[in-house]
Amino acid sequence: MGRWRRPAWQMYLAFCAVIVVIYYAVPVDQVKTVLVGTIGLSAAVAIAAGVRRHRPLVRWPWYLMAAARACFALAEIVYWIQTFAAGGDVFPSYADFLYISFAVMMAIAVVGLVRARRPGKDLPGLLDALVLSTGAAMLSWVFLIVPYVRDDTLSPLARAVSLAYPVSDLLVLAVLARLVTGRGDKPPAFRLIVASVLAMLVADVGYALLELTIGYQAGNIVDLGWLAMQALGGAAALHPSVTTLSRKSPPVAEAAAPRGRVAALAIASLMAPAVLAIEWLRGMPIDVPVIVLGCAVLFLLVIARLDGLVRLTSKALRAVEEQATTDQLTGLANRRRFHDRWASALGESVGPTALLYIDLDGFKPVNDAFGHEAGDAVLVAVAERINAITRAGDVVARLGGDEFAVILPWTDDATADTVAERILETLALPFETPSRQVYIGASIGIIRATSGAHPDSELRRADAAMYAAKAGGRNRIHRDEEAPVEHLSR
Repeated sequence: MGRWRRPAWQMYLAFCAVIVVIYYAVPVDQVKTVLVGTIGLSAAVAIAAGVRRHRPLVRWPWYLMAAARACFALAEIVYWIQTFAAGGDVFPSYADFLYISFAVMMAIAVVGLVRARRPGKDLPGLLDALVLSTGAAMLSWVFLIVPYVRDDTLSPLARAVSLAYPVSDLLVLAVLARLVTGRGDKPPAFRLIVASVLAMLVADVGYALLELTIGYQAGNIVDLGWLAMQALGGAAALHPSVTTLSRKSPPVAEAAAPRGRVAALAIASLMAPAVLAIEWLRGMPIDVPVIVLGCAVLFLLVIARLDGLVRLTSKALRAVEEQATTDQLTGLANRRRFHDRWASALGESVGPTALLYIDLDGFKPVNDAFGHEAGDAVLVAVAERINAITRAGDVVARLGGDEFAVILPWTDDATADTVAERILETLALPFETPSRQVYIGASIGIIRATSGAHPDSELRRADAAMYAAKAGGRNRIHRDEEAPVEHLSR
């Protein structure tokens, strides 16, 4: 029989579906009161049970959601009791305080999930959420807020309570947008909780629009949104993936926004002119301060988002360029960057530029005898030793294999010889490898080139000077058209 058992979250959704069917099938207000209270309290119990069973890393947002749903259920019960007692709708009432408290508690709980999932600063996600929320606030102003602001029949308390509903919904929408646009996995529990909050917001908007037009009647299709909100919230906590929902997402490189989000941001950015058009077409007074403020906020948010994208693109381009011009093993300039810097030095320099062309002696036997791991260790150490000798403006490059080069701008013959001697001395010291200590040497060809010289021709001179040093006995220096300079330390 065990194989026929359904997961707890599916069983709970089935239980809620039965309640929804009864709710719409039985047109008795007292029955509806019991049903909405039952589904609300059951959602609170389901969330608490799911948290105790699955033990997510961060639990307080879920317990707050459970309390919020119990608060909503209590608000429904109070609303119906006041309606029965007064023979009609009572506004404002204690139920309104409970409804608004529910929205605030939900917003705080969602903020808790956002903070639990966030590995660090996520400015793009925050900016996207602010753009979406600002766009929604502009629409809410026209359809949900302005009618109450300009209704002279409302008392100050009634107006304040009426305005608190759309404002609290905007708060919930803002934190929901922050959750959706943030980083982290989006398991089934994530989708269930997002769907739950969206169902609530849709129901609230539908209720507000009905109240402003034909009036709301219990049993309306709008009620389905609140019932779904409770059912989906309970199912989210009962789903096993709730454990990953509050887990910190691994740090990832900032990436461009998905196409769907870009489309949503574009629509939200057009809300300010859309509000202006709506008010003009409906013959309403133009809310210049609100529209100007909305335009300014959206403009600044979009500019900040674009600045982030430009920085991201620039950073990516720099990384690609760095990878394309850097030797991955040693971190030195590779052959491509060397040729660029060599041509630049000869094309722009007004003084002499020296070039050291270095080929390691005895490296191949080390690589063959002890393996590539030992050979790589020697190459890395060679790069570090040469870098330690050269100046900040010099260019040290690995041309490939065991060949290196050093460009010395504004350098005379004596200084170039001194640098080459120091390189020979430091490369004559032992190298540590994973296997044992090894010894190598180097043959160095030196040339001095003047501004305007042909880079390829000068490079061939340096290469010939290096081979002349090897032919002269290795571990020595050879200057082009000059006698080899012995390594004086030996």
